[in-house]
Amino acid sequence: MTTSTAQAEDKLPFPIPKDGKGLPHKAVIKTSKGTFEAELYADETPVTVRNFQFLAERGFYENLTFHRHDPGFVVQGGDPKGSGLGGPGYTLPPEHSDTLKHLRGVLGMARLPDQVNPERKSNGSQFYVVLAEKTPHLDGLYTVFGKVTLGMDVVDALTVGDKILSVKVSE
Repeated sequence: MTTSTAQAEDKLPFPIPKDGKGLPHKAVIKTSKGTFEAELYADETPVTVRNFQFLAERGFYENLTFHRHDPGFVVQGGDPKGSGLGGPGYTLPPEHSDTLKHLRGVLGMARLPDQVNPERKSNGSQFYVVLAEKTPHLDGLYTVFGKVTLGMDVVDALTVGDKILSVKVSE
């Protein structure tokens, strides 16, 4: 276990999973523009997927907005403040991968810039979906924890102010 994982373990509201066993591998995200589905990478990013499950099961995401939309780049939501500065009160250890790339439809966790976040800890709740075909400048710097498998047209239609109505996760 890395130092950042050990430090985060004391602050997270759930036990740190050692692997993806028993974690969800699918998310259904209902928005004010429609529904999209995503495969979750529980085996590669168990802490992030467990956190997403934890928040989803408690209704944390319900009625939060997408507060960022950069056409051709990303759409981002999951901030209870709606400003890009909020979260659930904790951060997550980074779970970077050499094999998970930032391609169109990827779900990733937002984070603060390196200048104020040298450990590159992820925000506890804010996630983004990549709209561009490729964003290699994000690879290895942000946690990729899933990919849209159905409803990318819904994601493409999302803009600032659209709501997340619910997030449901399953195996």
